[in-house]
Amino acid sequence: MADASKNTPIQNRYAEQFAADREANRKEQESVSAQITELQGRLKQLKADELLLSDMQGLVGPPAEQQSAPAVLETNAPAEATSPQAVPPPRQETRTKETAAPSRAKKTARARGPRKVTPSAPKKAAAKTDAKKSAEPSLSELVLGLLLAHAGEPRITREVHADLEAAHPERATTVQTVRNILDSLANKKVIEKEKKQGSAMYTAPKPADVTPPSEPAVDDLHEKVPATA
Repeated sequence: MADASKNTPIQNRYAEQFAADREANRKEQESVSAQITELQGRLKQLKADELLLSDMQGLVGPPAEQQSAPAVLETNAPAEATSPQAVPPPRQETRTKETAAPSRAKKTARARGPRKVTPSAPKKAAAKTDAKKSAEPSLSELVLGLLLAHAGEPRITREVHADLEAAHPERATTVQTVRNILDSLANKKVIEKEKKQGSAMYTAPKPADVTPPSEPAVDDLHEKVPATA
């Protein structure tokens, strides 16, 4: 037999093995199918028995234990309802202390007098800013100082404005505001104003001849209609 198996082609041996495995698979399928059919029949019988038992229980009624339970609850309910918990009334002493507390607080407040209102932080900051501004030279003083730096030399408004932006960039303003300041100084006879070739020229005298303006410095001059240059 060993010699016969050795002489059998390998394809035939694989074919026989596959055929045997397929036959075993079919037999296992049949066995499983039979078990499934049996279980399905058992499940169907159990459901039918459940329906029959439910109908019979409805005819007989619930067990004796379940029938006696509601009676016990009903007998206990009135007992609980007839025994409410007693709430002790509040003590008179506590009420007296509560009513006396507000009156004591009022007397203490009257004895202390009115409360002092301290300025808030924004007001303090605004006050510091105003004090700082008052310590700085006015815009009119700065413009006059720039003209005095070129005493005796006629200068136009744009030249003075350019000097202001270069020397004091933090106080820079518009050309019209500088013109208004120069016109105000000229009206007060602090500087001289003349027109040459259609342009207004402003000249500052020597420092010894300068008299400070009698009116407060013009810092917040509003924009006016541009005067003829």
